[in-house]
Amino acid sequence: MLDALAGARDPELRERLGPAVDDELQRVLRERAHAWARRASGAAGALELERTDQLAAALEGRDGPVLLVAPDVPGLSDQHRVAACDDLAAGVLLSSAPSGDGTPFLVALARPEPQLLALVGAPFDRVAGAAIALGGSLGMLRAERRLATLADARAVRADPLAPPELRDLLGALGRE
Repeated sequence: MLDALAGARDPELRERLGPAVDDELQRVLRERAHAWARRASGAAGALELERTDQLAAALEGRDGPVLLVAPDVPGLSDQHRVAACDDLAAGVLLSSAPSGDGTPFLVALARPEPQLLALVGAPFDRVAGAAIALGGSLGMLRAERRLATLADARAVRADPLAPPELRDLLGALGRE
């Protein structure tokens, strides 16, 4: 899990929910992302990092696939994990899933290429260009909405497919 892939949080969301509910919301989102990362990493173990500049050191000496995920996406699912792994198994060097704001919430790399690790979080065209320059192909995964703004919170609260625990917490917004 990589905090740097998370979207910028709107302070109005915290204000409207109240600090206690917002803290619980962030805890639930992080736990969901942790659980996803544990399922994705298997025996390799999941890492939690805040900044992209920590990636190279954390992955030094490792070989094989790397999946990086943001902790603010309620729709993160096992289907994303399976699709990312399928892309990597098919020989894709870089696969990513965009959020509604256009930035990736999930980045899958076939291996921890230093050139790509240094660009995680950069605009997609730069990361894609680097992957292509390395001779790799690209994959695209299903987009999802972040839960970072008041509008995101309203949308998640209204979505019958959203995780119930998140909808319950977002009930603190009241009916507007």
